[in-house]
Formats: sequence, structure tokens, C-alpha cells
Amino acid sequence: MLSPWQSIIARFRSAGFNATAAITSLAIILAFALGDYVGQARKASPVEQSISKILTKNPTPLKRSVLEQAAIEAALKASGDQWANYFPQESVKNLNQTLEGRYSGIGIWLRKSKSGVLEVSSVQNKSPAARAGIKVLDSLIDINGVAMDGASLATAVAALRGAPNTNLQLGVERNQEQIRFEITRESILNGDVVAYQLATKVVYIQISSITSQVATDVAVALNRYPHQSGVVLDLRDNPGGLLNVAVDLASLFLNKGTIVSYSRKNDSSIILESTNQIVDVAPMTVLINRSTASSAEVIAGALQDRNRAVIIGEKSYGKGTVQEIIELVDGSKIEITVGKYRTPNGRVIDQVGIAPDLLVPEGEEIKKALLVLGGLAAIAK
Repeated sequence: MLSPWQSIIARFRSAGFNATAAITSLAIILAFALGDYVGQARKASPVEQSISKILTKNPTPLKRSVLEQAAIEAALKASGDQWANYFPQESVKNLNQTLEGRYSGIGIWLRKSKSGVLEVSSVQNKSPAARAGIKVLDSLIDINGVAMDGASLATAVAALRGAPNTNLQLGVERNQEQIRFEITRESILNGDVVAYQLATKVVYIQISSITSQVATDVAVALNRYPHQSGVVLDLRDNPGGLLNVAVDLASLFLNKGTIVSYSRKNDSSIILESTNQIVDVAPMTVLINRSTASSAEVIAGALQDRNRAVIIGEKSYGKGTVQEIIELVDGSKIEITVGKYRTPNGRVIDQVGIAPDLLVPEGEEIKKALLVLGGLAAIAK
């Protein structure tokens, strides 16, 4: 049996391409084309149909990209994924710069709080924000007079960015009090690791976020400062960041074995391990607090489960979900939750957090860390 297209070709051939046959065949071709068009239209989603109708009917000129962004953000919100984000093309550069630790801004990390409000999750040491007095858990009210209520993470980050030496007006809420700041933007260049000699043969390493160069910078600090008597790894107010970098960092102190695992929908468990044979073996303490989150909690949990460090401070934030950044066809990106972290012993971090081995009041953690390291050194002798 001939297909429709074979029938058309046969008619052309048998008719010798006369006018009647040509008209008849053209009608058949148009009919097939129209049917294909109608079929495609029927397959269009209600979202696409709605956007098309709005663009053609609305008396105000609109951009398709604006409507598509609104649709994507609404879908992410409806998914119930607290940590989902959408980054339009123009915001992707900001995202990449943040993860690389190189950008022009004021030196803060943001996140959506559990109530959906944008809040400060980390303040980089010696940054313009730190000097101005911005604190972790400050809630954003406005940036340069533009209200941040209901704003996306990408919108807020874009508003914070700007050329060095330009001023930024920032309104925050802290303990039900509204505070305003005027801050001058600066170039921020990989300031996420601060290290110094805390005591004889003891190195202090503070990590403000897990960006791309952090594991390398920590390795440099370990080589630079004598620390046979101990390491104080400070993860307080660390909002997390790149999971692969967190694994690399933990692997500096943990030999072959599991660092973290998680399960993905309709997939087997993914296990991330240290493959290091030669690791740092100095006594170790890790400082955490209620704003230690995500991949920073992964590091603390791995070191705790594998009896590599004494965890000091207060219970961590409990943000134990894995986010994956997916690039869309136009170069924009979405960040969605794909699983939940488990420590090497199988503990769930999400909504639970990492409980410290020693619960210590704020401001006394470093003093306690030095005492613990002294005790560990005495036991090792």
C-alpha cells in the first residue's frame, strides 16, 4: 500500500505534471501541511497557548522572555522545592562568578529562609558588608529602594552587583528592627579562606563559603602553617556551596572511604568518596553553628562519623538537600533539589542538622577548641 506521499509522486508521474494534476496534488500537500500544523497546535501545552494568546491580545507590548520567566518561577514555586531557583541568561554570569569567588559586590551570600524571605547566609571576612556591620540572618527589605519582598534570588544577587566604587543602599531587618546601610562595592577575589597561626603548631582555617578554589586554598594553608598540634577548621556561618569541592576539602583529612551519599529519584544511590592515600593526620576540631549549612554540613558530618575531628559549637542549620544546576536551551539555568544527603554512617542531615560533640556558647568556641586539641595531643603521647 502506497503512503500518501508516494501517492502524490505517482500522480505527478502518471499525469505528466499536467495542470489539473498539479493543482490536485498541491491541494493534497496543503491538506497534509494544514493537518500537521493543527496537530502541532493541539500538542502545544496550555502554558505555551496562554503565553501566545497574552502576547497577541494584550494591548501593552510584552516580551515572551518575561512571560516565560514568570511561568518557570511559578512552576518552581508550585513544586514545593524551597531551594529551587531560576537564573535567566543575564543572571548566569553572576551565578558563575559567585561560585568561583570572583565578582564585584559587597561580599555576602543570600538564601531563601524557611519562611521564604531572602536573608544573609554568609558575610565574607573583611568585605565591604563585614565592615559595614551586615550580619548573618539579616533579612533583606530593599536594595536601592527596590523592595525585595517576593523577589527571586537571581534578582537580588543582580541588584547587589555593580562596578567597583559604586554605592549601594541596603535595607535589612534584624530582630524586628529595620536598619539601613550605604555600602561601596569592591572587587571580591577568592577571600573565602582565612588562615593564620593560632597557637604554637596550631593552624586556624576559616571558610566562609564553599567556592571553587576553597579546597586548594586550604591545602596551601596546611602546607604554609606548622600544625602538628592541631587544626581548627571554622565552618560557622558557612552556607555551603559546591558539593564536589566539599568532598575534595574533606578528603584532605580523610583517607579512602565514603564522604557523603544521596539517592536520586528513580536512580541508585550516589556515593562520593575520598580516594586519598596520604592525608593530613594532625588532631582536628571543627567549629559549627546554626548557620552552618548544606555542603559545609557534609564536611562536618563526614569528619564526625569517621572519628576524624571533634565538632564544637551548636547544632547546624539542617539544610541537607542536594541541588543540581541544569542549563536550559536558551542558556538560562534552573537549580532544583534532586536528593538528600546522608553522612558516612547513613544519618540524614535535612531538617536535623549536625549535633556537635561539645555544645559550646557563642564566642567560646575557639578557646574550647584549643583545650580539646591540647587534650588530644596529650592522649597521643
